[in-house]
Amino acid sequence: MIVGIQILILLFCLVMIYFTFLYYKRSNYDKTGFVFWLLVWFGFLILGVFPQTVYGVMEALAIERTADFVYAGGMALFSIVLFYLYNITKKNQKQLEVLVRKLAHKEADSRTGIRMKKKK
Repeated sequence: MIVGIQILILLFCLVMIYFTFLYYKRSNYDKTGFVFWLLVWFGFLILGVFPQTVYGVMEALAIERTADFVYAGGMALFSIVLFYLYNITKKNQKQLEVLVRKLAHKEADSRTGIRMKKKK
């Protein structure tokens, strides 16, 4: 029997799956991102509507409450996403630095007419 919180989880997951699909169609996500978020939302949906599906895993890990399992899984997922975003940000920062350096050299060349040495 589905109770109140499970209905809310079901509605939330369906809305998030719709938004994920919508953003994918708008080319905000690549296929990898689309599949990743679909797996997250479907996993959350299954866990929220059918919590008994993870009892075997919880027993093997000696976790007694489903909420504790969800919190631990959420923290793990949050850490993975945060680490990935940090790496993407660092990569973008380096690319931006190279681009700004190239533009600065180009502008300096056009103003002075003297070609500057490029840093390796």
